[in-house]
Amino acid sequence: MSYRVYSTRACPKCEQLKKALKEAGKSYENMDMSTPEALTELRINGVFTLSAPVLQVEDRFYTVEDLFAGERLRDLAEILKS
Repeated sequence: MSYRVYSTRACPKCEQLKKALKEAGKSYENMDMSTPEALTELRINGVFTLSAPVLQVEDRFYTVEDLFAGERLRDLAEILKS
């Protein structure tokens, strides 16, 4: 299964997500969400957010609203086994 994290530089939630993926033993590709290329990739896939992070699992995309409850990262178990 492939994972991609769209993130920005000064993003505490991005770091929380990356740490959780590492702790779950999942390798991922990091994409700089501030680049035109990354934003275009997201738009092509129907993701129209400017808020980081966005997690891509295969062909599914999860926005910050899907991943976090306030400042707390939700349990990723369901997402990671999808």
